[in-house]
Amino acid sequence: MKKITVCILSLFIATSAFSATTVSLKLSGEGAKNDSTIIAGKKVSVDVYLENEGNFKGVTLGFKIFSDNIKKISHPSDPGNGLNKQGDVKGHNGWQGTTTWDMMNGLFVNETNWDGTLPDLLGVGGFSKTAVYTPHKFEKKLSFEILVNETGTIVIDSAFYKPAGRWMFAPPSTVPEWNGPYSFKVIK
Repeated sequence: MKKITVCILSLFIATSAFSATTVSLKLSGEGAKNDSTIIAGKKVSVDVYLENEGNFKGVTLGFKIFSDNIKKISHPSDPGNGLNKQGDVKGHNGWQGTTTWDMMNGLFVNETNWDGTLPDLLGVGGFSKTAVYTPHKFEKKLSFEILVNETGTIVIDSAFYKPAGRWMFAPPSTVPEWNGPYSFKVIK
């Protein structure tokens, strides 16, 4: 009995480690002074980096932008060049188009409250019938552009959005590791 328990525990640990996924954020573009500072009045890209150690056929992720001292931001329009109608949410390295997420015309974007009046909530999800999201080292998979005209601090954290109930990669159901929340100082 002891050997069976040790074998099951070892298999569980090995499976959990094998299907680990990590999500982190970085800044880029003219408004990025560094990875923790945004220059007010200049467009900045919030880049979502993932490292994946599993094979998955579905994903749901959500992000919330909020602040104690900044009331409004902008989402610069880039029609026809993104995952959403406005074009400010973009896929990268296989997450644009239907290369990785081949159902429903690729990743779907849920802009529950994506109007610039904080807090803003963005959800993304994708499913695959034939393709598989395979292991890779850290690389940019998503980005969303913002413009902050006021100085202060904005925070970006993980969030839930309807109808998705949680962050997940599946199958097997795996909750990714989140290195946030991220706090960004906005300066002149």
